Amino acid sequence: HLEVTLNRATFDKLTRHLVEQTITPVRQALADSGLSADQIHKVLMVGGSSRIPAIQEAVKRITGKDPFKGINPDERVAMGAALQGGELGGEVTDLLLLDVTPLSLGIETVGGVCTHIIERNTTIPITKSQIFTTARNFQSSVEIHVLQGERQMARDNKTLGKFQLTGIRRAMRGIPQIEVTFTIDANGIVNVSAKDLGTGRQQEITITASSNLSQEEINRAIFEAQQYAAADARDKAEATARDRAEQLLYQAEVVKKKIPKEDRSKLDELIKQTKKALKSKDSSQMADACDTLESALAATGVSMDEQYTSTPNTEPDGDYGEDTTYDADFSVVDEENQTQDN
Repeated sequence: HLEVTLNRATFDKLTRHLVEQTITPVRQALADSGLSADQIHKVLMVGGSSRIPAIQEAVKRITGKDPFKGINPDERVAMGAALQGGELGGEVTDLLLLDVTPLSLGIETVGGVCTHIIERNTTIPITKSQIFTTARNFQSSVEIHVLQGERQMARDNKTLGKFQLTGIRRAMRGIPQIEVTFTIDANGIVNVSAKDLGTGRQQEITITASSNLSQEEINRAIFEAQQYAAADARDKAEATARDRAEQLLYQAEVVKKKIPKEDRSKLDELIKQTKKALKSKDSSQMADACDTLESALAATGVSMDEQYTSTPNTEPDGDYGEDTTYDADFSVVDEENQTQDN
């Protein structure tokens, strides 16, 4: 048993780092809500430690308001849990309680990019779908790598699960339509399904541990996303530019076979420049080369449908004919036009 008498100044000094840790989530909550401090009507304090004067002073400094003291802070969590239990059980009907996802959910796509489908702080229950496609010719299956986190690259986020969608109709890259749907119920249980819209084949996975994160883990994930935002943006830009360059190079090789021989020299030069940019790993160089090549392909008058009528024996050289599962080798088709139901 240890009993020590401390004055206020010493206590504040010993607990200053703890007070500072509470400031970050308060500011993050304000930023996530889209509200400014002067739009906050009341600040409720939760937990016995909220009685510490330094905590109350920090809250007032950030929000400009004195913490509300009309409810016992030791009882607030229990009262909130009781109300939520009553609402879920149907006994409380005049109260709307909203829960949100603590971190974003998504899947790994070509280039190792994490494509978010449900963003952090989305109200649940929620269902969102997004269309993807294959990144290789005659690809008959894909692996769905389900991720949780705020980073832009898959390797930096938490893996929640993986499953395969097989039996995709063999077609040229970019043709199959694969609908990936995330559903989160009121209990935070996540169901992820992938459906080939061409064949109707579907696979799914249910994840029950997605919400088993401590507040410290959530805060750390958010902090790291902010800390490494610039580096992540560069990595994503390079991966996106590389994917675009590879697709355009493939299209260019197909188009070459469909235009007069006298028109091929210019296209050959642009293909050479794009390959050089691809080797540089510089996203801006790749983007410039892709813009030029894309314009040249459009000028040939060969439509996308015509490009994809090629048969395997007229393919350009490359590993396109294997009946293989390509990890994360499928691309976003329609990122903006997502379906949503909540």
